[in-house]
Amino acid sequence: MNLRNIIIAALLIGTPLIITRILLAEDIKSTTTKQPLTQIAKAIPGLKAPKADVNQILKTKRCKGCDLREIDLSDLDLSGADFRNADLSGAKLANTKLKDAKLSGARLQDADLTNTDLDGADFIGTDLKGADLSGAILLNTSLIEADLSTATAKGAEFRDADMTGAKLKDANFSGAFLFGVHLKDADLTNANLTNAFMRYANMREANLEGANLKGADLSFAIMPDGTSPYGTTDY
Repeated sequence: MNLRNIIIAALLIGTPLIITRILLAEDIKSTTTKQPLTQIAKAIPGLKAPKADVNQILKTKRCKGCDLREIDLSDLDLSGADFRNADLSGAKLANTKLKDAKLSGARLQDADLTNTDLDGADFIGTDLKGADLSGAILLNTSLIEADLSTATAKGAEFRDADMTGAKLKDANFSGAFLFGVHLKDADLTNANLTNAFMRYANMREANLEGANLKGADLSFAIMPDGTSPYGTTDY
């Protein structure tokens, strides 16, 4: 075979390989174009909060950081439970015992806490926006910097609770028992406090703009400017 024939044979053999490589490259490029990184990223499952069932909660009374949205824990005894940083949005906790429970940093938006025993519970920095606390017992409960905006607490018992820096904007606390409650620096903008029992409540430097205090018992209470509506008697 002469040199010319050898070159022709080599070209005929090599051409399919070159074409194949070109097609493979185009296929890879097409795949990348059709499935950009953003779509590929969506296929990777994100980290989710651990789920827990009611039986497990009753057994351990511990579920820190758990996803407990809309869970039904009504009428149960969960005294001392640890639900710190858990998501309990929309949860049903009516008539539940949560005495001394740890709920700091938890989310309880729109939760049902009617007639719940929360005596001594820790709600520091807890999100309680829109929650219903009507008839609940919160004696000596810590609600420091908790968010109770738009929450309802008709007739709830907050005696000696610490609500320093709490947000109660547009909340309904009509008829609530707020004896000796610490409301220093609290935001009570447009709050409904009609007929609330607020004897000895400390509202120093609180924001009462638009708040409705009609019929409220403010005997010996400290107002935002440090005075009392019935004189200047200190707490």
